Amino acid sequence: MASAFEWAAKSVVRELSKTGELIPVDSLKSSTHFSPYYLVRKKTRSSLFWRSQYVWLNLTLKDILDPSSPEPEVTQYGPFHFNDEVDGKMSGSVEVTASVQGKISGQISESNKAVLEVKILAVSPTTWECLQKERKWKNPELSIIQELREREKNLYVVTEAVKIQKDAVLKRSKNREGFGKIAIPLASCVQGEGHGHFNTVKTVTVPEGSILAFQVAKLIIRDDWKVLLIPNKNQKTFLPKKTGSAKIIQSDFCKITSVTTVIDFKNLQAEVENEQRELTVLSRKLQQLLRQALLGLLQSEQDLLDLEDTLEQSLYTGEPPKMMEGKTDHILSNLQDESGQLVEELAGAFLYLLGALNALSDVQHQLLIQLLEKKEEILSQEVELVKEILKENINQIEERPFSLPSELRSFVQGQDENSILTRGLLEECGLWLSGDEPQITWNPSALQSLCALYGSLVMLQALTKV
Repeated sequence: MASAFEWAAKSVVRELSKTGELIPVDSLKSSTHFSPYYLVRKKTRSSLFWRSQYVWLNLTLKDILDPSSPEPEVTQYGPFHFNDEVDGKMSGSVEVTASVQGKISGQISESNKAVLEVKILAVSPTTWECLQKERKWKNPELSIIQELREREKNLYVVTEAVKIQKDAVLKRSKNREGFGKIAIPLASCVQGEGHGHFNTVKTVTVPEGSILAFQVAKLIIRDDWKVLLIPNKNQKTFLPKKTGSAKIIQSDFCKITSVTTVIDFKNLQAEVENEQRELTVLSRKLQQLLRQALLGLLQSEQDLLDLEDTLEQSLYTGEPPKMMEGKTDHILSNLQDESGQLVEELAGAFLYLLGALNALSDVQHQLLIQLLEKKEEILSQEVELVKEILKENINQIEERPFSLPSELRSFVQGQDENSILTRGLLEECGLWLSGDEPQITWNPSALQSLCALYGSLVMLQALTKV
């Protein structure tokens, strides 16, 4: 189950941005970093298929322009009121095989509630024109701009944002109940007339002023500056160097496709397999060390986020990572060379894996821990199942039932431990098994979570091969 904040951000984006211009903010921690005129860069290693790809630079446009008054304008639209309540329920039953007589039945319900008042803050094209005429580029440049220029990194400015006007309480809950001998992930299973129950509730208060979504445009810096309101992949923020080139720590796939929003399973598969390659060539000993360290790290959502931030910052700056106490320290030490520098491609691949894992829920993290402790072929089955679901549905924009191939049905229909784990992973993405039938109900809002699950499983597979 995604975080309450992430669910609310995506829900608002679906209503306000039918053509996909707005980017949902992926965490409450980042919700103050994407106001209009704030400067951002692309993440060192990110995916087109899950989570935001941008990092705040702790700068605004006025920090890098000559001082002037009045302050640049922001146009406000709204307020818009969202009262989003979803209350769904799924029931089902299957016959128990010969060893246990009777019937298994169960019920899953999920509810989401958010009452939001938001405004859209936008910079108009005429305001950009006036700024470009009246405000000159600051000289000498700030050191961070010089660094971006040296690395030939693109620089972006936030042009539009969706801002919460009043404190809001967001709530997500999921309830699993079973009668007879029903398997419930992370809950007890009982037989006969018994009853199993597991309830997950997430509540978060989002403060006034938080940003739920944003839009960016590329900055072009020559003798003067301008904002590229119409995207052009061929124009770079800084003029390329005539000789030499800064090394870009980025997958070949992302270099080619970072300016497109085409959603295609072949693109996802190419991206993930390209990143996985760095992990498959590691020694068996190092693979085991990283896997064991990751098992401990999956117990703490905050540790996962902190390690992702540390790797991102170190790969971007080229400086050795700041060592962290506990489980994260052990992983960092195995991603460094003798001088303490990160091994760029290995650390980049691991950063990609962390990005995928951090797009999953804490319940899915617990299920993955159990999955990683099993044989490698079980993980391969999970990969094939998720792959098949995505191939069939990645471009489906409406809910619909679909049937799995016969060779994959047993992965979700059984009552063995492996089937229980599988159903739990899919349910947390927002997919449901349709009662007695070998069908799954496709939910378009599950796409990003399912892509992240696919990426996580394929990357983890590389650390579990014998």
